[in-house]
Amino acid sequence: MTEYDKDITYNGVYLKITSLSPIRTQKNVKQIMGKSLTQTKVLGVNDQQWQLSIQGVIVGTTATNLSDNRAAIEGLDSDTPYTYIDGIHNGTYIVNPGTLKIDDKASNVGLHYTYAMNLIEQ
Repeated sequence: MTEYDKDITYNGVYLKITSLSPIRTQKNVKQIMGKSLTQTKVLGVNDQQWQLSIQGVIVGTTATNLSDNRAAIEGLDSDTPYTYIDGIHNGTYIVNPGTLKIDDKASNVGLHYTYAMNLIEQ
């Protein structure tokens, strides 16, 4: 049985994932317009794609390092497909626009941030 890698990365950015929910759906044709991702179903296509719902934690060794790590994850929210590697769902994915959420809580200032995002296989 395949296992998740110890170091999960997306475009070389280390992701500390606390929960991952993969869903397998029919492969769609994708078109990116501005900050919108349109998926069109095509009749007769038998291929499938992964959609990954990810929750995780952003940590850092110092306040500056934490801020840098947060900025790196925020930078992934673009219309560019990047390589995702977790040992099971390896491939090229796009962050579904509007799904990256980072929680800013007063109780966690300077300690960590929680985040969530959805990736769609290209």
